[in-house]
Amino acid sequence: MNWLLPCVICMLCCPLPLSAQSAARTQRALLPADPSCALLDAPADAGAVVTPGGFLLVHPRNAQLPARYSGCKTLWIMDAEPAPRRWSTLWFREGRLQRAVLWQRDAPQDVDRVCDMPGGTPPGATAAEPCTGVEGNELMGLLLPSWPRACTVDTTLTACAGAPE
Repeated sequence: MNWLLPCVICMLCCPLPLSAQSAARTQRALLPADPSCALLDAPADAGAVVTPGGFLLVHPRNAQLPARYSGCKTLWIMDAEPAPRRWSTLWFREGRLQRAVLWQRDAPQDVDRVCDMPGGTPPGATAAEPCTGVEGNELMGLLLPSWPRACTVDTTLTACAGAPE
């Protein structure tokens, strides 16, 4: 999994473009009105993605995603106690990334960055800057292999022995 750390560092150090005016927007104007797009906290069934620097949580997991999934996938960084910190929400339409929203580190309810893929602006939302550098970044893809969340505290579980799903 050595390939994942540079991707995380790149995403954290080289945030997606966003105008100063857009930074004040909240999630209601950024993402479709879908329950999958409104998650603030990682649900119990979020999956664990192992990186050299620690764990990310992802919801929904691959098994819950049809190939032409429409909705949001959210990632949390497990570096904050008592709960993981929401890092990004990715909106997909028919299995293709449309919009990426990164949340502020110290205020995960506030937008840090947002970008759109070509034609990816959600209905009723203002267009954002184009996403750049996301091609090939597995963290931005629809499918992201993960282990059950319990593997973050007990790697001896049977479910943690195989490859991530």
